Amino acid sequence: MVLMESTRGSSSGNSAPEGVSRRELDLFDLLALAWSKKVLIVLVFLVLFIPMAGAAWLVLKPEYVAQSRLLVLLDPEDQAPGAAGSGGAFTLDQVLQSEAEILNSETVRRLAIERQGGTADAATLKALRDGFTVERAPNASVLQASYAGETPQSAANALNAIVDAYLAYRHEVLVEDGADALSDRLRAAEISAAVADTNLRTFLTENGIVDFQAERLALVTRVTELENALLSAEAAMQSARGGAAALSERLQDMPQSIELYVENDVTGQLLALEVRRRELTSRYQDDAPPVQAIDREIRSLRELVQSGGADGAGQRRTGANPVYQELNTARLQRESEAAAQARLASTLRSQLEAARTQADRLSGLASQYDRLSREQVSRSEAASRLAAQSAAAASRRGASTGVADSVRIVERATPPAEARSLRRAGIAAAGIVALGAAMLLGLLTAYFDATRDPRALRRPARLDRDSDLFEAEVEPAPSPYRQAASVSEPPPKARPRSVPAETPERPLAVLARVRDFGSRPLAGTRPI
Repeated sequence: MVLMESTRGSSSGNSAPEGVSRRELDLFDLLALAWSKKVLIVLVFLVLFIPMAGAAWLVLKPEYVAQSRLLVLLDPEDQAPGAAGSGGAFTLDQVLQSEAEILNSETVRRLAIERQGGTADAATLKALRDGFTVERAPNASVLQASYAGETPQSAANALNAIVDAYLAYRHEVLVEDGADALSDRLRAAEISAAVADTNLRTFLTENGIVDFQAERLALVTRVTELENALLSAEAAMQSARGGAAALSERLQDMPQSIELYVENDVTGQLLALEVRRRELTSRYQDDAPPVQAIDREIRSLRELVQSGGADGAGQRRTGANPVYQELNTARLQRESEAAAQARLASTLRSQLEAARTQADRLSGLASQYDRLSREQVSRSEAASRLAAQSAAAASRRGASTGVADSVRIVERATPPAEARSLRRAGIAAAGIVALGAAMLLGLLTAYFDATRDPRALRRPARLDRDSDLFEAEVEPAPSPYRQAASVSEPPPKARPRSVPAETPERPLAVLARVRDFGSRPLAGTRPI
């Protein structure tokens, strides 16, 4: 018989001597390897199995699954559109798929939580999403909804809440078109708009303002007018003061009193002498002594007047200078005008300061007023839009409820009597994994221990059927094969060729069989 040679490459350190090939491992060898490491396998199995089984027992908690069934009917007056020639079955399939999607939507779960008075946070939505499932019954227009909860009552209540929310949401979407929701939103928007208007009015009343924009614009106009008036008053004051100063300079060089006239009788005397001479000439001749005497007087007076001897002589009369009086009056008028303009400028400054203070106060309140005003305007506009939408939705609401009644509850959820648990399956899986890991570790450990001695995996010497008696040299096998060989029978000796049958070897003694530890053939054998 031709022996099968192993073609596996050997690693450095475990290579057999030259000319010697390793033997193949069979099932009995694996059993022997595992039996030799049974203690290690049991320990590893227990170390792995106990924590995994405990974790499976703690993590895989029992769940109570509540179920509910919904019957979906087709409304003959408002059927779902289907492809031409598809038939009622295809249309019903479309309706079932649509209803299942609505029932399993996030909006329905959120509405179910809100209808129960809870808060639709992420954790609650995730719990409902993980525990809720929707299935379609085969060959039937029935939707099977189920929910897995920790207690029977909580599972039934959660499933019934989801189904009720689904029916309400479906009725709102298909029939009401959101009219009721719009009415609620409209009432809330009107209340919000009233609150915003009240806040704005309270703000204006507390700050003594009637119309913020009008008062602010009036203040800006008033500040501008006061500034212009102040500039005009200051200009008039400076002009009056300048005129008064100029008149004062002129009055300094002008006398306050002047001579009005000088009274003397030279001219009167001369006139009297002329009258006297005419009287005398009427009685005397021109050469009469009285006439000549008067002529001499007349000539002397005339010579005195002509020589200027009579100028400035006589009684003098002085009085106030009228020009000075006129200029002084003008100066006083200018000074009074300057004083009046100064008082006007002072008053205008006070008014301007008050107006600017009020303008600054309104500027400081502008941001708060703008916020309140925008809030009031936006909420009023939102209420107006919602009022229009609510009126349109109410007008579109139809009287037919066939679409809403096409889904009916066949079976409401009730608390389940038994719980569904995966603990047994988890513990079984933990046992399988632990046993596999322990067996693998034990086999690898036994194999590496065995391969330290190259005799462990050498090909055993076989009898040549054409040879005579064969005396095998038996050497003790290394650990762990001695343990397996201790429970097996000693290997049979070679029999003569004439013996028809050989004694079969026990499986656990296969590794303790006769082996050839050298490169030479044993005695009584021939090379193969």
